[in-house]
This record gives sequence, structure tokens and C-alpha cells, in this order.
Amino acid sequence: MAVSVQRIQPDEWQALRDVRLRSLLDSPEAFGQRYDEAAAGTDDDWVTTARASADGSRRIWFLARDDSDAVVGVVQARRRPPVDCLLFSMWVAPEVRRNGVGAMLVDSVHEWGTSWGARRMVLWVLAANEPAMRFYDRIGFSVLNAGPDAESGRAYGALAMERLRPA
Repeated sequence: MAVSVQRIQPDEWQALRDVRLRSLLDSPEAFGQRYDEAAAGTDDDWVTTARASADGSRRIWFLARDDSDAVVGVVQARRRPPVDCLLFSMWVAPEVRRNGVGAMLVDSVHEWGTSWGARRMVLWVLAANEPAMRFYDRIGFSVLNAGPDAESGRAYGALAMERLRPA
């Protein structure tokens, strides 16, 4: 199965809504948003999100699609000046996990961050999510034990992880 990752297009709001809702049903504890909150979003809310992510330089969504054009993964990234790229809401469909889709999504975020000078990627993952912890460790992230990013996740049972870009 071939998978490709592309930045969301302005008219792909329905695909974003559908994959986001699917991710929240599949892994309700993994995200900072509940399914009912996301499902209550209006079409206009989703259109606005897709357009802002397609055209803006501060926030982006990437969609992973299989060779049948089905969306099988998603990730969001945000720019935190001056040099941090924050990775959020990554999800890969169960039927394609452990096939490199997650790494492709992270690589897309890395390339986007590099395009504007990001020096580090930061994410938060639930400490109890051992498969995700192992995945992020395998692709070069390390746990942050101190600092504001580490502190901000603790209240939610999440660990902050970072991956530095070589100088």
C-alpha cells in the first residue's frame, strides 16, 4: 500500500472533520479535545480551520492518504516563535499502524518547520501510551524532564518530548 502525505487544501474541511472525529473515537484519551466538542463544530468552523491551515504560516494540518485516497492519518503543527515547532493531534488509522505512516507525518512537520527556521520540535504524549512513547523515542525524540513544556503536560498525565534539529 502506498501512502502520501500532503498539506491540507482549503476545500478538504470534510476530510479533516472526518479523520479528526475518527481519531477521537479511536483514542479518546489521547487528545486534548473530546469527540462531542469536535462533533459540535459547525461546517463553517471546519472550513475556517482548513483554510487557515492551507494558507497560513502559523498552523498546518497534514493528511496521509492511502492509494485509494482514503485518509489514514493526520497531524497538526503550530509555529511557536522564535524557533519551536509544536506537533499536535497526530493519529494513524489502526489498519495502517506500524507501516511508516507516523514517521511520514512527523517528517512532513519537520520539513514545514525547517522551511521557516525551526530548531526543535516539541510534542506531548500521555505517559501511559507506551506504543507512542516507543515510536517517538525511535524517531529521535527525548523526554523533557524540566522546563515549561514539561510542566504544562504533567497536569494532564502527559510527557513533553523534543527533537532538536542539528546545527
